[in-house]
Amino acid sequence: MSNVVKRDDLAVIFLLALVFMAFGGLSLRSPLLESYDNLWLDYLIRQRAEKVQPASNIVVIDIDDASLDNMAPLAGGWPWPRAVHAEMLELLQPQQPTAVVFDLIFADRDIYNPESDLYLNEVMAASANVYLPFLHLKTDSDLLFPQLDQYPPQVPSYQLEAEQPAPHVSLVLPKAIEPASWKLGSINFQSDKDGIGRRYESIHRFSGWGVATMPAVLAQDLAGVEPTAQEYWLDWRGNSVQPYPRHGYYQVYSALSQGEVFHSKNYFRDKIVIIGSTAAGLHDIKVTPISTTYPGVFILATAIDNFTQQSFLTPLSRGVTLAIYLGVFLLLCLIMLMLPRISRVLPALLLVYASMFLLSHQLLMQMALLLPVLSWLSLFSLMLICFYVYRYLQQQREIRKTVDIFGRFLDPKVVKLLLEQGLTERALKGRSTRVTILFTDIREFTHLSEYRSAVEIVELLNHYFSRQVEVIFKHSGTLDKFIGDAIMAFWGEPVPQPNQEIAAVEAALDMVEQMMQFRREFGLFDFDIGIGIHTGEVVVGAIGTQSRYDYTAIGDAVNLASRIEGLTKEADRRVLVSEETRLACGDAFDFELIGDYKVKGREELVTVYQPRRLSDES
Repeated sequence: MSNVVKRDDLAVIFLLALVFMAFGGLSLRSPLLESYDNLWLDYLIRQRAEKVQPASNIVVIDIDDASLDNMAPLAGGWPWPRAVHAEMLELLQPQQPTAVVFDLIFADRDIYNPESDLYLNEVMAASANVYLPFLHLKTDSDLLFPQLDQYPPQVPSYQLEAEQPAPHVSLVLPKAIEPASWKLGSINFQSDKDGIGRRYESIHRFSGWGVATMPAVLAQDLAGVEPTAQEYWLDWRGNSVQPYPRHGYYQVYSALSQGEVFHSKNYFRDKIVIIGSTAAGLHDIKVTPISTTYPGVFILATAIDNFTQQSFLTPLSRGVTLAIYLGVFLLLCLIMLMLPRISRVLPALLLVYASMFLLSHQLLMQMALLLPVLSWLSLFSLMLICFYVYRYLQQQREIRKTVDIFGRFLDPKVVKLLLEQGLTERALKGRSTRVTILFTDIREFTHLSEYRSAVEIVELLNHYFSRQVEVIFKHSGTLDKFIGDAIMAFWGEPVPQPNQEIAAVEAALDMVEQMMQFRREFGLFDFDIGIGIHTGEVVVGAIGTQSRYDYTAIGDAVNLASRIEGLTKEADRRVLVSEETRLACGDAFDFELIGDYKVKGREELVTVYQPRRLSDES
């Protein structure tokens, strides 16, 4: 059965390979699997963030809750007059920052204070390094808004698909500022399907067109780098939600407006200054792998850092990922074929899984490469479970078949040994081998049956046979068959026995003792048996049809063992063994030479011996 099982195993593994290939295609497109993999990747991203230092040239001026409170006497409640931001720009520009990026959208003109807007416009017109954000809003009535190519040319729009007409889109632009002063970038931050934001777009796409995002615009203007991908995984910095130097808006405004040195002389020189808000009331909070309450201004700072430094997290290519997991799949297939028991597989499996987690960890920590793990290893676990459940069911069928076949002939312990050693298929196939055959017959059985009913005879035989079979099984013999009142058994198959001859003779001597006890218990003082033993080459296997067959031994050695049993009455001995058996037993017993006899079907005389245990009296 072992060869059949191997063929079946290969068939199951082939089916699992098809599942593997189907999963490989699915994993490239499934947001659900991606979200599942991100559970592990998010953990690694947090670990990496603790080791990655933020860029030193990015500073955040934060409109925090303290600034809202402290600025109230000067600017009133939020939103402040635009003149406040104009003053902040005028205070910052003498220090020559590389860029000033507003994370605030000046969407509408201040009709109640137009002078304030005019002041900000004048400052903006004199500043070449100020960047303003805009947003794309998804609505159910986009047709009510202009087409993208109808917006002012300062909007950084792109046609990404040829012959695709410009879509109608709703853009929230800084209309309070004259378009001539615009340097724009989108600040749309898209979350994944699970609600966590991990990636930042270089081009915010819609309907075959797109607009450049603020980090991409800055990367091109400041570093001369044009992004090559639509979006990038952010390589988060620091172990907090505020990894970049943060200074309250009021602190900066107050110090600079009073002519004081803030932090250090020319602190903002060559810095990218981002003006945004972390105030709770302004609700600019997002969910990221680092925190569920990550301020939007620091997400923008992280993206600008990544884009200007060209430092991102990079998923391994699909081809490389598939190649890695194909290698793991082939390794697991080898493990499944080599290790049939799940208990032996678990250590190897844990080693493989630990190696994959370690590889994923090292790739991200050292090379900023993302390798998904959870979905693939879950697939492999499911495949292994299916394989070993299948194999278990196969083994159960094999056990039932083996017990059904061999349970009639062998001690249950021997049947178990057959199963453990995988010898059932070998045993069923006919093969030439050396065994020791035992025949035993009841003497004068015909005379015994004359005085008892058939029912009594059957009951007596059943009692007698059950005792003798126990003796045969005790000595690891194989019960071949019952032939009327005779028993045939042999040793050496289906489980090889190095001392099969000794075991057979021991069983014969015990059978005589069992017979003596039986006859005393039942008062059958004329009840007696003869036992003949011979060792030789026979053919052993399952003989019969598919619906009914017996496990038996056939050959000349069987016939000779039967003839020797027949000599026991003539020689007036209960147990006789052949010369071959005596020689194989060596000094294990005291053998008495009985003589040479002529038996039917053989030209040569047969020499027989009576065995006694060495402790028995002569």
